[in-house]
Amino acid sequence: MSSRETTSWLFVALNDWRYPVSREYLATADLIDQFVSVNSKRRPKPYPRPWRNSNETQFGRTTLTPSQAMEVLRKNRG
Repeated sequence: MSSRETTSWLFVALNDWRYPVSREYLATADLIDQFVSVNSKRRPKPYPRPWRNSNETQFGRTTLTPSQAMEVLRKNRG
């Protein structure tokens, strides 16, 4: 299944990644991040990943307050 293989462009397109990578790349990136963080006095920049930074991603825009948004969700829960 190329939709489950991280090295295929189909997987990249379905999961909004920037480029395809192998599972070994992902494991190695995690190991590098762990090694550098243990051996560094400062917080190091993480090794690049193909997906977008989830902390910078905004899923929608609204002018509602959180309580108003919760009320709208409660009404539409059905």
